[in-house]
Amino acid sequence: MAHAQLTRMATLSLGVLYVAAGLTEPARAVSSDDGGRAFWVGTLVGGGALVLGGLALTGRQPHVGRGLVCVGSLVGILATTWTVVVPVLAVAVVFLTLRETLAT
Repeated sequence: MAHAQLTRMATLSLGVLYVAAGLTEPARAVSSDDGGRAFWVGTLVGGGALVLGGLALTGRQPHVGRGLVCVGSLVGILATTWTVVVPVLAVAVVFLTLRETLAT
């Protein structure tokens, strides 16, 4: 059961991190005026929404929910590759999610 709790906490953390970064990105983009707001906000908020939505669905529809978590994790990697740490967390979430899928 400890693995399921670790997976849930890591997934929740990643989803919240993606959404928070996606919501703060427009402020940075306005001040630097380098464009690309649609990309940054779309990948971060979209990926975070998929992760959080998938986490919410996992109890009722495990395969659909876990699929959404994996897709959302990978979508968010596109905008966070430069951080190095966040993509590692995203890959860990995908790995943990797939392990939970195979365990059930």
